[in-house]
Amino acid sequence: MSGNNGLNSYFKKNKLHWQLTKNSKTVKFSRHDQAEWLLLIADLLKSGFPLHHAIAFSASVLNKHRILFQTINQSMSAGETFADCLKPYIGTNLYYQLLLAEQHGNLEECLQEIGKLMVLQEKQRQKLVNLIQYPLILLGLLIILMIALKVFVFPELSEWGGKSGNFDNFYLIDIFAYSAGGIIVTAFLEIMKWSKMDQLQKVRTCCSLPVIGKCYRLFYGYYVVTNLAMMMRHGLKIREICLIVEKYQSQDFLSLLGKIVKNEVNQGHDLTLVFQQAPFLPPELKLIIEKGSTIDDLGNDLTALANILFQRLASRIERLLTLIQPIIFGIIAIIIVGLYLRLLLPIYHSMQGVI
Repeated sequence: MSGNNGLNSYFKKNKLHWQLTKNSKTVKFSRHDQAEWLLLIADLLKSGFPLHHAIAFSASVLNKHRILFQTINQSMSAGETFADCLKPYIGTNLYYQLLLAEQHGNLEECLQEIGKLMVLQEKQRQKLVNLIQYPLILLGLLIILMIALKVFVFPELSEWGGKSGNFDNFYLIDIFAYSAGGIIVTAFLEIMKWSKMDQLQKVRTCCSLPVIGKCYRLFYGYYVVTNLAMMMRHGLKIREICLIVEKYQSQDFLSLLGKIVKNEVNQGHDLTLVFQQAPFLPPELKLIIEKGSTIDDLGNDLTALANILFQRLASRIERLLTLIQPIIFGIIAIIIVGLYLRLLLPIYHSMQGVI
């Protein structure tokens, strides 16, 4: 009998999942929608709404996600935390940030910061798509043109010129083929290496990347400083913060960083080694912590630093985006010049033989 009840429960659960999946408007909780919703919840909390009421109200305002918000409210009524209810729909770092804010900080402020960052990310992502859309179409057309030349044009020119050696070897396609093969093999090896890293090693790797590494350093620096500021403004000391984040999953980014900081603090060392092992931590953070302010002043200073890091991140991404189109158009120009040279030089040599 208990087996039948368990089976019925399983089918009910999966029926609900199927219903949510069937309705793409409900299930597809995109990052843009997440940002809009989190900012709405933050504004409602700031206006004095209880969290349950804010979520219920958002179901009326953002009707396309009504079923999802109702499910979250039901789960919270059953005793789950807000962060746990959102866990299936959000990233790991965002989940732990919400969990920390809910238990040891200011949820309203945290939602405002998360929403602000996600709005920036979505704007930059949309701008990136718009920037690369046209150049990538041109690049695709050029690749098709290269293949057409290889298959149709050069064999005809070879017969016309009577010297097949001038046209048969279309080295540009060979270069692309070998380059693509090398990129695929390298990507596979890097993915295998990436899968064996813990979260902190992955963050370090991202921060050491050329060109975009600084963006990652600013992002993770902002992430750490924001959480520190939030908890310090609520009276928590660094040692207490380390103990709190260490309670979470052992392979989580904040947990691993918390262990390093706790070990150094317990041994009476300064934070030099911590900053060496965590290159994403801004040097201003070390200066602020070591100047010996009160917890409240330290929290306010870190909040100001978080705002500075956010502005730096936005500015850095904007500068990188302005470089994308010139780089892609430069690649296209090189390909076009290569095509012209490959097509015209053999014809020129053939005409020299005739003259």
